[in-house]
This record gives sequence, structure tokens and C-alpha cells, in this order.
Amino acid sequence: MHEGRHRRRPDGRNRLFFGEQREATDFHYREELEAHLASGHLDRLATAFSRDQRAKVCVQDRMREHGAVLWSWLRDGAHFAVCGDAARTAKDVDRTLREVVARHGRTDEEEAAAYVERMAAERRYVRDVH
Repeated sequence: MHEGRHRRRPDGRNRLFFGEQREATDFHYREELEAHLASGHLDRLATAFSRDQRAKVCVQDRMREHGAVLWSWLRDGAHFAVCGDAARTAKDVDRTLREVVARHGRTDEEEAAAYVERMAAERRYVRDVH
């Protein structure tokens, strides 16, 4: 988003899946993200606050809900980055990414895994996890 703004390209070709436990206390960068939405530097913000309702809702759930669009963007060369907890969330997001590729790319698990691995080799899939 910052790069698009820097290059003065408000093309709206950014989609963010943001997840945390509670919206009231954990929605980091809320004002900045909302400003990106308003300016057109962010096309869509899908949030998941896992502890704000009885049934847990995670980023992976949002990825599945928007799976067809996510796949179309990936197929067209989009980049995908995951940030956060390496032990749980990043693994779950990775697994869900492969599920989305398999389902919407109409391929088996092995081919989906190979697709995601190619994305990583092309630096289109990066992980900044701790």
C-alpha cells in the first residue's frame, strides 16, 4: 500500500485480510488502513476478530469466504504476504492458501502445493513471521 502511494498509483489492487483477537483493543493501524481504503490504495479490508463473538472467526475463514477472488488475483500474478505468529497462524494461513488454490484452481493438493511453492520461489509469497 505504501509503495502504491509512493508511486502515486491508487489502483486499488490491494486486499488485506487482518486478524486479531479483539477489535476494540487489537485493531492495529486501524486509522491508517481506513485511510488507505478511502484513498483507493486498498481495495478491500476483510477483518477477523476471533474473540468478539461466540464462534471463533479467523483470517483463514475470511480467505475461504473470498476464495474465488483471492484465486483470481493469484492467478493474475498477485503477491501474497503473511505476517504474525509462525507457530499457529502462519501455518494455518499457509494451509488455507493451498486449499484456496486447490479448490478454485480446480487442482489436487499436490499441484496446489507446487503452485504455492512456485509463488514463494518467485517472491510472490513471502512470510514475515516470528
